Amino acid sequence: MDAVRRPVVRLTSLTSATFLLALALACSSGPPPETTGIPGFEPTVKVVPIGANDHFSVLDSSDIVVASRDRSLLGGIFLLLDDAQLPYRRYFQTLPPRTAVGLIVQPADSAAMDSVVRTSGAKIIVWEHVNIPRDREGNPLPIARFLVSSVRNRVARQWVLSADTAVGASPLPDWIVAGATQLVTGYPSSRNRNAQLASQLGDLVPIDTLVQMSIPESSIPAGVSSEGALSGMDQGRVDSRGRPVQPQNLRKQPRETLAALQSASLVEFMWAREGRGIIRQVVDRTRRGEPLSATLAQAKSLPHDVPGLEAAWKASLTPPPPPPKK
Repeated sequence: MDAVRRPVVRLTSLTSATFLLALALACSSGPPPETTGIPGFEPTVKVVPIGANDHFSVLDSSDIVVASRDRSLLGGIFLLLDDAQLPYRRYFQTLPPRTAVGLIVQPADSAAMDSVVRTSGAKIIVWEHVNIPRDREGNPLPIARFLVSSVRNRVARQWVLSADTAVGASPLPDWIVAGATQLVTGYPSSRNRNAQLASQLGDLVPIDTLVQMSIPESSIPAGVSSEGALSGMDQGRVDSRGRPVQPQNLRKQPRETLAALQSASLVEFMWAREGRGIIRQVVDRTRRGEPLSATLAQAKSLPHDVPGLEAAWKASLTPPPPPPKK
């Protein structure tokens, strides 16, 4: 019943948005907030003492645990990860495993929080060191935004790597990990990603090479969509017909970064053309040691071979201009 109930509960999260926003603010001071009253959701905050005069706080829900001595961080990071679960479910057809994030403000925090985090039942545990920025007077500044790209990318990557399809032991290749991580985080936007790829069509990695190459984690773009494009692209410019204006200042990206962007674009293209189950099929067959061509051979809407897929995907990066008006 829980597996059936949780997706329904996820749909009700919109109705509790006010509560969660209040939670992000309330965590900075005052008593722990009340729960939402929604069965299976109900994020709660508790205080765990560290010695006689110190403590840290833990925000816990059915899916996510966030712990820190700085309570002002809990609500924002919780919302961040809660939002990221939906795109993960879109591509992997299941919610990600229970996840705990420990935000380390002082060197001894990890040791203090370790037992609570590790007994939380979370299958994914991420520790993040926090450097609190301060203004000229030394006052601490809100830092949830500073943590967005780092925490979200690290958690999304762990979610993708831990995707349990129970069909084989082969590790996921880097192109799937790099591509799915970007789609879970939502950065960069599809439009910005494809604009960069279209500007470097001659540099794109052949898919037969892409599926075998190493793509380091450092090459996967990290950020938030509202920050704009990879190279200062103006997202809002359109021409007189309302069509997006292609930027002229896109910098040429190195091969590994281009491969990471290409991976996300390719995964998204396959999902858009074939439908909900295609990424799960690619993951399952890859973990059985089967090539991408094995999945394409069974596809309904995608080309049935890698060269055909490559041609169709590249064509989508540079759509033809609209016909002239008569």
